[in-house]
Amino acid sequence: MLAPRCCRSGPFHLIKGQPTRFAPFFDASGACVPTLYAATSREAAAFESIFHDIEPSAAFKTVRLDVVESRSVSRIAPKRDLMVAGLFAPDLKAWGLGRGELIETPKSTYAETVLWAKAIYDIRPDIDGLLWTSRQCDPDQCVVLFEDRVGEADFEIHDCIAVNANADLLLELRRFGHRAGITIVS
Repeated sequence: MLAPRCCRSGPFHLIKGQPTRFAPFFDASGACVPTLYAATSREAAAFESIFHDIEPSAAFKTVRLDVVESRSVSRIAPKRDLMVAGLFAPDLKAWGLGRGELIETPKSTYAETVLWAKAIYDIRPDIDGLLWTSRQCDPDQCVVLFEDRVGEADFEIHDCIAVNANADLLLELRRFGHRAGITIVS
């Protein structure tokens, strides 16, 4: 998980910045459902967060160093089996959808894609979250978990490393970006 350093006190947080593909949404009482986004690799976490908004066709693919250094990286592992709704091609086909309608969509569609997260959340109270193949770094996977169904006590936190305090981590993130032609600039 690659998160803003301000979120280090706990993995779940209310989405306070830009909308994401599957958050924020509100429960039946009107309260915002806190979520945790994570990925199955550090590289996928980087591509789904700090490199997320860089268009493949951009002439200059850059991210500011202060943006990268404002993050921390955590490795977490669930202590129990999680029930997640798979958003893979066969699952989407069952709903009459393709990846291009839910996963491979631009951020201009997030007001629509978040409705799928809310619908699954509303009709499946046994589901802890959603799982899909990363749009940014396939074949790795991403997950969004719902705090009221899975909490901090359900995870073992292996480590939490501030990017600005670890030169090796920053070099690793630079290598990830370089793979896609992205440069971290001062």
